Amino acid sequence: MAANSSRKSIQILAAATANLCQMTYGISYSLSSFAIPQLLMGENGMKMSEVETSWFASIMALGTITGALHGGFFAEKIGRKNSLLMDCVGLVLSYCLMSFVEYFPIVLVGRYLSGHFAGSSMVGTSMFVSETSHPDIRGFTGTLFVIEYGTGFTLSMLLGAIFPWKTVVRIAISIPTLAFIIILFLKESPSWLIRHNKEEEAMKCLTFYRGDPGVVSEEIARIKLSASLATENEVEDIKEIDKITRKLRRLTDMAFLRPFILLNLMRIGIEWGGFPALAFYMHTILANLKIPFNPYWMAVIIAAFRSVICIILSFILIKTPRRTMYLLSGGLVAIALFCQAGYAWINPYIPEYYMEYTKWIPLISIFVHYLGYGLGWGAITYMLQGEILPSDMRSFGGGLIGIMGNVYLFLAVKTLPSLLESVGVGGTFSIYCGVSLLVLTSCFFAMPETKGMSLEDIEDYYSNKNKKQSRKKMKDAEAL
Repeated sequence: MAANSSRKSIQILAAATANLCQMTYGISYSLSSFAIPQLLMGENGMKMSEVETSWFASIMALGTITGALHGGFFAEKIGRKNSLLMDCVGLVLSYCLMSFVEYFPIVLVGRYLSGHFAGSSMVGTSMFVSETSHPDIRGFTGTLFVIEYGTGFTLSMLLGAIFPWKTVVRIAISIPTLAFIIILFLKESPSWLIRHNKEEEAMKCLTFYRGDPGVVSEEIARIKLSASLATENEVEDIKEIDKITRKLRRLTDMAFLRPFILLNLMRIGIEWGGFPALAFYMHTILANLKIPFNPYWMAVIIAAFRSVICIILSFILIKTPRRTMYLLSGGLVAIALFCQAGYAWINPYIPEYYMEYTKWIPLISIFVHYLGYGLGWGAITYMLQGEILPSDMRSFGGGLIGIMGNVYLFLAVKTLPSLLESVGVGGTFSIYCGVSLLVLTSCFFAMPETKGMSLEDIEDYYSNKNKKQSRKKMKDAEAL
């Protein structure tokens, strides 16, 4: 049944508000790129050594790892909405510590907490958005994750070219503050409420998001059926240790393991697809290209391009099957990496009179790279995280994927200097290209089509319940 058009705006507002935390994450992600030069020079009254600035840059990645675990636990324990409210408060606190304190250890704590609560919100946001959005618009609301992250990244780069880094952080405090205020007026995830035996409240919340009583009754019935099948043994009088034991046993259940492995492969495709290299070393890469533009403003242009592409292509994702878009976007990512690697390998042998034209190949490849990311390589990965995990393992599995995804990110960034030194730019991008092709091939055989399907139908597909009917719905969606 189609979503009530009069309530689509509420669902989109809820998704956009939850993803404001990801806008803050985008700001935090790019902060060190322009803050470190200022800190090394002692501008604005605070000076750090190279060792201290290295900690300033890297400790955020450690925060995202613990934050993913935090988000997975609290999103299930206290609810998606309350978990996001906690993340907003934590982000405000972290930014206050960084921008209003001059003592290095405290600034470092603030930097760590910014990563921690950003990582936590990443887990809670994907579940909240998928569980409050109707299947008809989940293609759009799922892309807001990447759109708002990219917007924050671009905004940070732009403000960093104009203001001191502490001023940028103080401006950024307004974003989680606004998110906190709006989330207070939103309703909790109906799926979470049903699983915690709060059916009456779930009806009210789903009515808030859907409006149509017929749609609400039908969807509540599906959620209850799915919840009863997945959590039939999880009742209030069961000891906590027994719940943990059952969670651990579910880790080997193919209904959980298959989507979990797929999502991890897709996260590897992002973190080992060359994107961290561009994000952390953008200015260095652009300077080495020797193009006739200021590398700092070119970095802003490239970041803005990614954000605009994500916004424009989000409307395409509403109408287009997820699987098709993901495979297409992955093809563009692989082509861009292949061009980067190929240019690095043959560059020493290119005649001087051709260099005037060929020197633009890496820059064009960067734009194609980000085009692939915006087309679905990034958005669909995070969208599926809130869709294909079983309802009773969505929080736990989302937390694990968040932790592992940030470990992949840490390893990709940490090994980049060693790769550049040992195998050079050509070898490094060849590795990234190979990883992308491996992920793309695996997803070609393993990735389901979820466009227009309810979360309950997707869960039936992986749990082998009504699998024939679910597979037919996936084929119908892919044929649209």
